[in-house]
Amino acid sequence: MSLATLHTDARRVAVLIRLAPARIAARLFGIDTAVAVAMHDWLTAGTADKGDVPPAFTGGAASACFALVKISVEKPALFWAALVSIPSFPVLLALRWV
Repeated sequence: MSLATLHTDARRVAVLIRLAPARIAARLFGIDTAVAVAMHDWLTAGTADKGDVPPAFTGGAASACFALVKISVEKPALFWAALVSIPSFPVLLALRWV
């Protein structure tokens, strides 16, 4: 394996990890992954300060997905903590009653 191949693979994995919150939000709300990735790209590009949200991000399930993607961009620790706490809450309740 050459150094260029390792670099390319590492870059591909880094992009997948960076876009993981957008992909998770897309699955949760049942929208197209490309739309969620576009939301993430729009928020990280710095155009979010202008206040003109694209109309594709404001209707139906896309608006809820946009809110979750925005939380994952602005407060990643909160996003990941909430994602971990949702499935762990019933487990903690079950352990308390046992």
